[in-house]
Amino acid sequence: MENSLTQQALWGMMSLAASASTQAVIAVINLLIETEEEKLSQAETSHSSQQYTDKLLSSQNPRRIKECLRMELHVFQKLCEKLKAHGSLEDSPNLIVEHQVHMFLHIVATNASNRNAKESFQHSRETISHYFHLVLNAIIQLEESYINQPSKANAGYIPVPPKISMSTKFYPYFQNCIGARDGSLVPVTVPSKVSSVYHCRKGFTVQNILVVCSFNFTFQYVLAGWAGSVHDSCILEDAKKKGFKIPNGKYYLADAGYASSPSLLVPYRDVRYHLKEQAQANQM
Repeated sequence: MENSLTQQALWGMMSLAASASTQAVIAVINLLIETEEEKLSQAETSHSSQQYTDKLLSSQNPRRIKECLRMELHVFQKLCEKLKAHGSLEDSPNLIVEHQVHMFLHIVATNASNRNAKESFQHSRETISHYFHLVLNAIIQLEESYINQPSKANAGYIPVPPKISMSTKFYPYFQNCIGARDGSLVPVTVPSKVSSVYHCRKGFTVQNILVVCSFNFTFQYVLAGWAGSVHDSCILEDAKKKGFKIPNGKYYLADAGYASSPSLLVPYRDVRYHLKEQAQANQM
């Protein structure tokens, strides 16, 4: 009787093992089929997806182009030309630069996931990810051409901004002020396991991006990547470690989220500022 029970138990275990093995084999086969189908789909649709970009650019519909690219056609073409001329982006055997940039702008402008972009452009998720980072790195390499950061070497040559020099209300009190800085909260989608770090005081997930600009509305420095819960002062210290410099004798305007220092002028904490009265004064 005992031997019979033992044999039944062994047969049961073998059946379970066989069943598990069968399921594993089926799962592997399904994965291989899905991979091959994805590769086939990519091969069959790469041409048609580029035709989508070609038709969009030649549509002669400015409104549609701006809705899809978030910029006018001549701006998009100029951006592609800049990326090509800089040597950071070039046509691949499968995808031209315009199509690469189109995919990138679609993801950035619509906050599309990799899966959604895959469905929109009919490329594999690996292809979408590869070209997204390729275009992203190419745009980052244009930083030196468009962001002119003040340095100690040219501190003596920084002119007083016309907005200050031509105003008796500001000059000479702010003659050494060269711009303003602040943190900008940009909504992002992050994995759930790290979402708590990216939650800001407003209740949604964001990146806290440090932005520094001049009175001529030109960017002088941008630092992205920090989670929304990180304090502005911490991000500023990281920016200094990464090369952000303030010329001696010059300073920036900032809000009360920063500490006052020789290089940073913030509102005085013991005074209540009346924004309504300030707005009226600016009209005088």
